[in-house]
Amino acid sequence: MDYGGSAEDIDTGYLPAQDSFVTHAGADLCAELRGLGTRASFDRNELLLLVDRPSDHVLLIERGFVKVQLAGNGRDLIAGLYGKGELIGEQGVMESKPRSATVVAHTACEATRIHHRDFKEFLRRHPELPLILGRIAYERLHRADQRQINLASQDVPTRVCRQLLAWGQALGERTRDGVAISGLSRKDLAQCVGAGEATVDAALKHLGDRGLLRTRRLTFVLPDPHLLRGYLRTRPIT
Repeated sequence: MDYGGSAEDIDTGYLPAQDSFVTHAGADLCAELRGLGTRASFDRNELLLLVDRPSDHVLLIERGFVKVQLAGNGRDLIAGLYGKGELIGEQGVMESKPRSATVVAHTACEATRIHHRDFKEFLRRHPELPLILGRIAYERLHRADQRQINLASQDVPTRVCRQLLAWGQALGERTRDGVAISGLSRKDLAQCVGAGEATVDAALKHLGDRGLLRTRRLTFVLPDPHLLRGYLRTRPIT
């Protein structure tokens, strides 16, 4: 969902990746890749890949969003959010190394699972693909770096505002009450912004008291994202 604004308003470090593997590789190659795999469905919070396990397959996300989780300081941090058209787990397969992170279904999702031998043979048939995958890896690293900059340079209320705006743009649905972001919890939000749940709850209450946010179970509602963006502009630079 696009409700206007510039990159300064909704920082790219909070948004899911916009240029997916499907975008880079093209429809024909992706159709061939899908033909090598099997379709699987995952419920919200279901485990797709586990850190340190063997890299025995890759996943092409077909629907929904997954989150890449890293363990840190007693709580998991979300290193990235990836949606339809993204290829997940390919680096471990290409390098024959164990998984470097855990991947969990952020929302209910579907993916095509391709066995590592079939994927490697696919790469051999298409020598242009490693270059494409390298470009995607660079973009992911850039986004991860930006997220780390955000964590270090922005206070928790600012990060909460920016994450809610990003979710509204990527996942939101317009309703009579505003832009509704469904299927996500306060814990999800805390993991995304790298903060404790109590601190995030305080920021959410602050926004609610000002009429900028409504919450219910697994739902955040932005009555007017433009007002929330305007409030964000008035906050001191941190």
